[in-house]
Amino acid sequence: MTDFFSDNIDVKKLSYNELNELANSLRKRIISVTQKNGGHLASNLGAVELTIALHKVLDLDKDYIVWDVGHQCYAHKFLTGRGELMKNLRHDGGASGFPSPAESPSDPFITGHSGNSLSLALGLARANELLSGDRHVVAVVGDGAFTSGEIYEALNDLGEKKAKLTIILNDNGMSISPNVGAISRYFNKLRINKDFVKYKTRLKSGVLGLPFVGKTIFSGMRAIKNAIKKRYYGNSFFDKFGIRYYGPYDGHDIKTISDALSVAKAESPAIIHLLTQKGKGVLAAQLRPDIFHGVSSGCNEEKSFSLVAGETLCSLAAEYDNLVAVTAAMTDGTGLGVFAKEYPDRFFDVAIAEQHAVSLCAGFAKGGVKPFFCVYSTFLQRAFDQVLHDVCINDLPVVFLIDRAGMVGADGVTHQGVFDISYLSLMPNMTIGTPCDGSELTEMIKFAYSYDKPIAIRYPKSYVRELRKCEKIDSTEWKVLKDEKSPITILATGKTVEIALGVEGANVVNARFIKPLDVKFLNKIKGTIVTVEDNVLLGGFGYSVSAYFGGSKRVVAIGHRDEFSDERNCSFALEKSGITKKNIQNIVNTELKRLEKQFEI
Repeated sequence: MTDFFSDNIDVKKLSYNELNELANSLRKRIISVTQKNGGHLASNLGAVELTIALHKVLDLDKDYIVWDVGHQCYAHKFLTGRGELMKNLRHDGGASGFPSPAESPSDPFITGHSGNSLSLALGLARANELLSGDRHVVAVVGDGAFTSGEIYEALNDLGEKKAKLTIILNDNGMSISPNVGAISRYFNKLRINKDFVKYKTRLKSGVLGLPFVGKTIFSGMRAIKNAIKKRYYGNSFFDKFGIRYYGPYDGHDIKTISDALSVAKAESPAIIHLLTQKGKGVLAAQLRPDIFHGVSSGCNEEKSFSLVAGETLCSLAAEYDNLVAVTAAMTDGTGLGVFAKEYPDRFFDVAIAEQHAVSLCAGFAKGGVKPFFCVYSTFLQRAFDQVLHDVCINDLPVVFLIDRAGMVGADGVTHQGVFDISYLSLMPNMTIGTPCDGSELTEMIKFAYSYDKPIAIRYPKSYVRELRKCEKIDSTEWKVLKDEKSPITILATGKTVEIALGVEGANVVNARFIKPLDVKFLNKIKGTIVTVEDNVLLGGFGYSVSAYFGGSKRVVAIGHRDEFSDERNCSFALEKSGITKKNIQNIVNTELKRLEKQFEI
């Protein structure tokens, strides 16, 4: 039996029967590591054969694969000698859930977001041409990524000036949420003609099987093949960009994919359209790829902030007919599953198009509709200009419900939501809320409905632990939660409020609105201020408080350092940044001693 997972396995030397055995072994490995560690299951199960074919045809000592999105790279990691790292996938000391140049030279980029792969790959290809290199670049792009605008910017560029580049369209008909829009309908049109795929495969095998003349006849049949393809599909969308189109092919047939890759390399730029099945090999994952897109290593029946947000929107929608919910391919992830079913006419999934989503919401708001855009913090970054230009400059009452704010843990460096306070704080007209628990989130969303300015409400990827019953919110004022008549006041935000409440010897304030600052409250504070936030310090809440006083008051800011964090455990990440009860208590104790000495109390 071949040892498929030794570090020196050479895929190129394996027969196609052995490669199929390898595919089965890879699936077992992927299932095993995700059961233990969590991770992206369905997408990786669907990409096994295409990964093997890439390793069969390409020379990864010089050629590059750019994965979009990178969460389909598990088989690739196993095939590039990272079996030991994969045992602890998404945990400290183990492999990242996304491509990582730090792990292997076979990963040219960290790619945790969707839609950028083709631009990255095109840059690599043109760099190769300028330096007279001989490497080939392949971008593996999911069909969901084709709803991202950057893809078309790159296609337009590639069509204008060609490059040695092959695009693999991994078409499984399913991103995290069901694909929507005209592009999805185009791919559906291609998918339904599976008879063409079967016919073409049988014809090729039959002709090539003819002795002596098979290859000659098959070469002469290209015009006939193109005519047949045109009858089934019409002119390819990609042909209009000047990019040669091949497919669609069975994305689980290693030989077919390998043959197509070999041809495409010689005739690039080209796109190979592969029909794959997300979750292949696991029946449950095949039937519900949305549920098995990302799996957890454990289970928790507690209610998340996401679900609280979704329930609150449903309640408000029953009361207000002009409320709409918008998401960018994250229906269930943002807690909008029930809303989508109960209010389908007021639910808008725009697919992987965050920039469009924000501008759409600006249009809704201008037209008298109240939009709530539910989005992960890390993905809102992509729409910075639209938030600034279309919403804030126009001072439109769009509500941003920012999920996964702060450290998120296992998904790693590309998904940490620790920058939103900083980049939103610099925008005039923007209000930023940070609820400390589920009750406060509910009341803050109700407040946001009637608020007539842009407002962002950020909350963590965690389960809700209620600190207290929140009263109706009717202003952006802060709330004192613990008054110890201390010369030290802790201004805590969001989930750090619970941590701060455990500290002794200090006043604790729930600074539930980061912007605007509650300057009336700030002006009343005597003594030292300690700010705590689950955000980078630079440009964050502590930065704003310190700037307000202009150095006239002592402000100790606690938050994340000016670096990208790849911590896989949220608790470790918070501890590293000092966002712990122990560290805050030490700071308070030190300040109390300093003040005692200063004033000789």
